[in-house]
Amino acid sequence: MEATNSIDRRKFLKLTGISGAMLAIGFESLAMELGEDAIVKAIMAEDFIDGTAINPFVIISEDGQITIMATIPELGQGINQGIPAIIAEELEVDLGKVNIVKSSATRKYGRQSIGGSRNTRSLYGPMRKLGASTKEMFIRAAAKRWGISTNDCYAKDGQVFKKGSSTSLTYAALVKEAAAIEVPKNPTLKNKKDFKLIGKPLPRPDLEMKVSGQADYGMDAKTEGLLYATIERCPTLQGSVAGFDKNAAMAVSGVEKVMEVTRKVYGKDNVGIAVVATSYHAALQGRKALNIQWNNAEFAKISSEDIDKELGALTKEEGYEHVEKGDFKATLAQADHVLGVRYDLPYLSHTCMEPMNATVHVKEDGTCEVWAPSQSPQVQRQFARILGIPDDQAEEKIKVHLPYLGGGFGRRSMNDSLFECLQISQAMTKPVKLIWSREDDTSQGPFRQRTAHAMVATFDADKKPIGLQHKMISQAITTQGRPSRGRLPFEVMEGINTHYDIPNISTRFVEYKNQIPIHWWRSVFGSTNGFAHEGFIDEVAIVAGEDPLQFRKDRLQSEPRYVKVLERLEKEANWNKKLPKNEGKGLAIVESFGTIVAHAVFLKKQNGKVSIPKVVSVIDCGVYINPDQVAAQTEGNIIYGLTAALKDPITFKNGAAEQANFDTYRMLRMNEAPRAIEVHIMENDEAPGGMGEPGLPPIAPALANAVFDLTGKRIRTLPFDLQKV
Repeated sequence: MEATNSIDRRKFLKLTGISGAMLAIGFESLAMELGEDAIVKAIMAEDFIDGTAINPFVIISEDGQITIMATIPELGQGINQGIPAIIAEELEVDLGKVNIVKSSATRKYGRQSIGGSRNTRSLYGPMRKLGASTKEMFIRAAAKRWGISTNDCYAKDGQVFKKGSSTSLTYAALVKEAAAIEVPKNPTLKNKKDFKLIGKPLPRPDLEMKVSGQADYGMDAKTEGLLYATIERCPTLQGSVAGFDKNAAMAVSGVEKVMEVTRKVYGKDNVGIAVVATSYHAALQGRKALNIQWNNAEFAKISSEDIDKELGALTKEEGYEHVEKGDFKATLAQADHVLGVRYDLPYLSHTCMEPMNATVHVKEDGTCEVWAPSQSPQVQRQFARILGIPDDQAEEKIKVHLPYLGGGFGRRSMNDSLFECLQISQAMTKPVKLIWSREDDTSQGPFRQRTAHAMVATFDADKKPIGLQHKMISQAITTQGRPSRGRLPFEVMEGINTHYDIPNISTRFVEYKNQIPIHWWRSVFGSTNGFAHEGFIDEVAIVAGEDPLQFRKDRLQSEPRYVKVLERLEKEANWNKKLPKNEGKGLAIVESFGTIVAHAVFLKKQNGKVSIPKVVSVIDCGVYINPDQVAAQTEGNIIYGLTAALKDPITFKNGAAEQANFDTYRMLRMNEAPRAIEVHIMENDEAPGGMGEPGLPPIAPALANAVFDLTGKRIRTLPFDLQKV
């Protein structure tokens, strides 16, 4: 609930005793305590901050409190602290003395969407410049007050000092004057050697709140008169309603409305029947009573077996050119040895631990309040068009809260649940919380793409590789629901390394079309391409009679960053140490989203059981903000990637997904996880790369390569059972 008494803001802050921690976690619990005379209105996080806004991101009060806004949705990637730390570094303030406040969604902060591991990469420079410009404004204000040159001033610990003396003025004392100064366009940035925050292991303030249960996720949204909704959707993802028992659902105690809603997924309408009730339990019981009949015969023909055959047929197509180096076709005619194999990866669900949900309140006065657990939360203009609100009034009349996200992995960049919830709330002009069940979340998609990879290598008489072709067959995300555009979709070749020094290289894409929707999934096509490409590189190395790590080093000499990563991995993993017969090792190296990651996976077979004693990782992500977060993201990627490699696929029968919950779509268990994960970060001055996703693509091929080293069995299809190798 967002509510406040009719008292002035400063008095309200004093009465409730709001601290920095409270500001960071949200205000529902505070507002609930305000009493019966509370006035319900959309009060956003920014409304609780007292002080002067030097810019939308930095607010400083006259009593010295510095607030930095965390404007990017936080789903565990550490961005809630990461971006404020960049600002604080250049602003010369102690981050431990700063209130980091989770903002609302508004265009004044620029783009607030997350995906593609891009936020630190794209915001590192602008946020440093913003912090440095703000600092220079304070220096100019102090210099003007003292009547001296700005060259005779410097900033430190939230103060401006006169050089050569102890005379200083706090930012708080200068805030009014600084705010009136024109923003410097080209501020001086700090040297990396002078960083106090960037690159240091800073504690994350949101972790304690998450562990203690104080953090506000989308599921935690509350407001007066809240109703709960669930939706029964067509199991084939498309189809129309032939009939349902509305009266039976309405007869369930607590059910208030039964209505049709439409979920748009890449231009296709997916119809469902929503049941709205005073509790989620009542809504579920009403849903069970619907007894829906579907018209979906035309969509019920698809099956995993048919998909396999269709993909196989497409391996013979030429497809779109990605990289053509030399003349691969010519090598087929002159090669002394040819290796041709196929790699396959399945559809997968995102399976965020917090299922899809949304809370929307379309009010009778024409305004709207939204709690958006979304990777793309700036929905005001889209909502405004549906609600008949002019674009120029969208942000005034539609307020969007940013709760924490219980995982995203790309799934929450699609706002289908938000738009479903909007339809329901608009029909009722009441606050509604829509919750997808785990079964909905697993079986309704969109999914990670199913891919096939036709891999061919050619060798000379000495078994040295002279040619390599990687032909990838898959749907593309950006061409769904529309005709093919006649060119290579930008996203499909991520994670395919064409830097290898092989004279003739061909990488191509063949597009596959079907009704199953796919969407961005952690590391996207890197998660599929990396497995096939680095698995096959290992096969080529074995045919050539070379050590897989040395093979890669020798053929990546044109890319020094790759070589340095491999050399570090060789050292940290003690790669050249001979292992006992019951142990194996494998590696892979993949660049994605501007970051190079190499993993070495170690396996051990004992008493008939195969375990993963250790994974050693080396990361080159350029300049990084928090090494603890680099390690945490790498560890998370390894577990997520191992789950994808070893657990269940999403398969289809009669047009519907066969997996529904954690009994048929299993997660990696603690006893199956690596006993140790070592993460080593390269130090350099390269531009920041992403970290939310790049740790995933190399883990499956490194694991499969380790299986070959241990058993001699080559894994080319995921998932597989580690205990049956």
